[in-house]
Amino acid sequence: MADQLTRLLNDMEDAGAAALVISPHLDDAVLSCGALLAHLAPRHPVTVATVFTVAAPPPWSLPARRALRGLGHLDAEDLFTQRRAEDRDVLAGIGAEAVNLGFRDALFRRGRLGPAYPTYRLDAARGRVASCDTGLAAEVSARVGELARAREAAVVFAPLGVGRHVDHLITRQAAGKLNRRIVYYSDFPYSLKAAPEAGFVRRAGLAPHPWLQGRAENADRIAGYRTQFAGLFRDGTVPTRPEVYWLPANGSTTEG
Repeated sequence: MADQLTRLLNDMEDAGAAALVISPHLDDAVLSCGALLAHLAPRHPVTVATVFTVAAPPPWSLPARRALRGLGHLDAEDLFTQRRAEDRDVLAGIGAEAVNLGFRDALFRRGRLGPAYPTYRLDAARGRVASCDTGLAAEVSARVGELARAREAAVVFAPLGVGRHVDHLITRQAAGKLNRRIVYYSDFPYSLKAAPEAGFVRRAGLAPHPWLQGRAENADRIAGYRTQFAGLFRDGTVPTRPEVYWLPANGSTTEG
């Protein structure tokens, strides 16, 4: 008997349905969903909407400067220009349309009194959404909703928020505000070390469904993100693990 993910994909194919993938950053969709995207793209119109795709003019916060130095860049705008080009090229190779929503990355957002996230490890990477970002999920949801309607997307893929990066959690919350069929994906490579948020999984009634087909081949696509690759995979090897998708057991839409 086919599992729920396989049944969903069969239903999509029968209906010729379009898919929309919401990616927090300019690599997350391919890191977490690239193998499934490669399966879907020859059969369906696939759009990848990336939320946080720009930096900010200087002066930059200390964690932003550290991140730039770690990636070997002196200029944030130059880095994000390269990242957008990488993402566009990789997605074009899959056959998916890339749409950049133009929101600022967490390390470049500012509140009234200074950086929205004064540190990466203790703030941005701990799921502590800053007060100045309270309304951001609604803004993102409105933009994604417009895109979903324009593309007539029957299914929306969104991050589960594994690893609790604030941009991933805001994206998850934005997806939950859509009146669409939501399929959550495990955030890779965070999922190598972190577990899903048990409370959210329980409240949404989600169950995991692995997808391994094409995962080994997806390593070549991931290598296309040259600005990020060395920092993500220090030994130069992408672990071959199944992509994991989370669907509600009752088959309903889910809310974040």
